[in-house]
Amino acid sequence: MQQREFLAVRSTLARRLCSAAISVTVTLATMSGVAVILTGPMAGAARASDVTASRNNLRTGWDRDEPGLSAAALRSGSFGRLFSRQLRGQVYAQPLIVGRTLIVATERDWAYGLNAVTGRVKWADRLGTPWSASTTACTDLTPTVGVTSTPVYDPRTAAVYLVAEVISSSTGQAGFLMFGIKARTGHISERVPIGGRPFNDRAATFDAADQWQRTGLLLLGGRVYAGFGSHCDDKPFAGFVAGVNVSTRAVRLWTDETGPADAEGGIWQAGGGLMSDGPGRIFFASGNGASPAPGKGSKPPGQLGESVVRLAVLPGGRLAARDFFSPRDAPALDATDGDLGSGGPVGLPFGTTAFPRLLVQAGKDGRVFLLNRDHLGGRMQGRGGGNDDVSETGPFAGQWGHPAVFGDVTNVTPGDSGKSRDYVYYVGRADYLRVLKFGVSRGGRPRLTDVANSAIRFGFTSGSPVVTSAGTRPGSAVVWVVLAAGITGSKGTLEAFAAVPRARCAEHCVLRPIWSARIGTASKFAIPATGSGRVYVGTRDGRVIAFGRRASAPLRQPAPDATIARIRAGGVTGPVLSAGTDDPKRSDGSNR
Repeated sequence: MQQREFLAVRSTLARRLCSAAISVTVTLATMSGVAVILTGPMAGAARASDVTASRNNLRTGWDRDEPGLSAAALRSGSFGRLFSRQLRGQVYAQPLIVGRTLIVATERDWAYGLNAVTGRVKWADRLGTPWSASTTACTDLTPTVGVTSTPVYDPRTAAVYLVAEVISSSTGQAGFLMFGIKARTGHISERVPIGGRPFNDRAATFDAADQWQRTGLLLLGGRVYAGFGSHCDDKPFAGFVAGVNVSTRAVRLWTDETGPADAEGGIWQAGGGLMSDGPGRIFFASGNGASPAPGKGSKPPGQLGESVVRLAVLPGGRLAARDFFSPRDAPALDATDGDLGSGGPVGLPFGTTAFPRLLVQAGKDGRVFLLNRDHLGGRMQGRGGGNDDVSETGPFAGQWGHPAVFGDVTNVTPGDSGKSRDYVYYVGRADYLRVLKFGVSRGGRPRLTDVANSAIRFGFTSGSPVVTSAGTRPGSAVVWVVLAAGITGSKGTLEAFAAVPRARCAEHCVLRPIWSARIGTASKFAIPATGSGRVYVGTRDGRVIAFGRRASAPLRQPAPDATIARIRAGGVTGPVLSAGTDDPKRSDGSNR
């Protein structure tokens, strides 16, 4: 079960925010509780450059505007660590880059705004008391659970939204709250409890004690959406999607397991974000539960475990399933802990005339499915009762996370299939980085072919890849992946590879790292953030590390910022930074 193993279009956000530097006077709390007044320039939201999980709502992980992160830059000898900032709590959530501010959230319920160049702490908010693993035998994530999912930034409100697990000071019970935090100042503008009953099953109840929020958040149509799965595999739990209206604070819930079989079907995706390819369309993958009966995708049943599901957003924010795909052997996956939803769906920014809107999905059994986003395929609707997918590749090693994408041809034909440079990058459990080339069969069917593998293997809990490039130029593209030696995240490194194999590379070419750096103890399934020629990684030992091109000598570590951090939430005062960290030796080896 899920807890045990734990478009090519540019983002318009990056171009809507203009650069601004304003002079401000801010009162900040010190370790001694004495106020310090700081006056000087503070960076505005100059350019929102990485504001959601894996870069965009398709979750491609592709940053198309990074000429400074080319292979030549990495080999120059001047590319290296810029800073390493110690924070309170493990960093599982991908950092966000909003203008000149790096947003980082931790498992101890702290949120930070850092200077994206120097790592200096601009502001810090304590969101509450996190859930403690010491209260149970659960070891999925230790020692505390606070913010696990990747937040999202809304340029309309200039706020970052995140979901935190918080222990109530009055009841002692765990709850999930969506926080809105102004990216520039750290001001907490929203605290919205998530709970209630799903609209598609009024007999069911969302109980935070049974749930866990792992999927990256999605901003769509003025609402923030979060997926929920099981908390330590303790039943009863179900898969939920919650939508929070950022204007009215109204919460709408939907569950993928309705009726008597209202158990399991968790939505977690190893941290991958809920995916969307346009207004009112949300995609996710679910884990073990009650699998759907054989049937058409256009008629989704109430039980949708082991499925890729497309939700529609209805008037008033209600959600309804409109399409689904589930493998023919879904019941066998349930019986063997074979979560399809250990991987998150990724929308491809390329396709064919017949199949222009594709997604790629893989789970624990390592099969890589290409699905039609407008006709997912249902269950057992193919020839002879098989899968009605577009194509299938593998099996490879199981997927915990999601692939990344690069492409230079949007509409691929059989004639140019060989010369196009459209790729999907796949990292399986204890396996190589695999480069899967997108092509078209003679019959016009899209397919993925394994054409190149890394020379090194990525241990279990290694991260999901991202890609940087200068537009669609193949020679500029680089794949970045966080490597962990094994289940504890030990010997973590950030690895970079040339993304496009050499010309005439038909199959089994070898990729060797063009650059590598140690990061300490890697977080599970970590996703790097990229922007303005820099790469940022959060770690399980409570640090965020920045890499980039150094003008001359390496930048020195900024002085401690505890005396200039802004403390919020409940009048709490005290140091923001601590010499101690969450003990990496207590980190678990399970799903989350």
